Amino acid sequence: MNMTQRYNANLTSVGLATMFKSPVCEDLSKIDADVAFLGIPYDGGVGYRPGTRFGPSSMREYSKRFTSWGGANPAGYWDLDVGKRRLEGIRMVDCGDVDIAYYDLERNFGLITQNIETILDRGALPILIGGDHSVTFPCVRAFSRFEKIDVIHIDAHLDWIDGVDGVRFASGSPLRRTKELPFVRKMTHIAIRDVRTRQEDWEALHDNGATVITRMMIRNNLQAALDRIPDMSNVYVTMDIDAMDPSIAPGTGSPCSDGLLYHELKAILQDVAAKGKIVGFDLVEINPLVDLAGQTSLMASTAMLEFLGAIFESR
Repeated sequence: MNMTQRYNANLTSVGLATMFKSPVCEDLSKIDADVAFLGIPYDGGVGYRPGTRFGPSSMREYSKRFTSWGGANPAGYWDLDVGKRRLEGIRMVDCGDVDIAYYDLERNFGLITQNIETILDRGALPILIGGDHSVTFPCVRAFSRFEKIDVIHIDAHLDWIDGVDGVRFASGSPLRRTKELPFVRKMTHIAIRDVRTRQEDWEALHDNGATVITRMMIRNNLQAALDRIPDMSNVYVTMDIDAMDPSIAPGTGSPCSDGLLYHELKAILQDVAAKGKIVGFDLVEINPLVDLAGQTSLMASTAMLEFLGAIFESR
């Protein structure tokens, strides 16, 4: 046995917990990869059940279940539904986490934006793991180099609250703040269903020209719902895990009944990947403190992997 080659068996239970067991590259200036994962362990914007600061760690631990996509010669995976190999040769690195310091919003958001800008400078696709949904605003802000960005928002909630007692950068406001960025163009909200949706937010959203695809539309006719997703240019996707049904994604702070099932999410992500160039993706609101045996993180890792497959297939 060659003792210089570690983890030849590549079992799930051994080795560092990185996303899909990809190599570590915490010096962002040295990224040489197609995909760069960055954790954002922040939940200072949560008003209900905290714990999403542990989301990146949980995602890394359960993504180890998929061990063939990191390293120098990634093999990708065999998509049995279409009979082809996906992600073969796609290089991935795990860049660790943003250096969060609690109660310093300006510093945290500034570092989030700067870290992503450096990843973009290196030509890698940023895949961002929250953290609560407030981090989406500083994430999208990092894409100012693009002339225009279209945003796909998959969530149970609109996240369009202008503010609560003067607080404008919490988990209920990121899409409204994001739409205020001058380079953000079309915005499409998918799987919305929360009974706490405020009429004034709903009306303001439509006044801004957004497309809304509710959970009921998807349930009634999935293909018709997909047809409502517009053709786009450069696309940033933000996904709150509470878009999913709590039966398959219980590990989130604000679960809502009657959410998406996995095959519906997969269809949505594949359609989005075909309708524009994905330039960034965040997955937020995974709370392992209220999860059941890692069920949410494992499902989310699968979705992330299959979305990456669709992204690079489209490219």
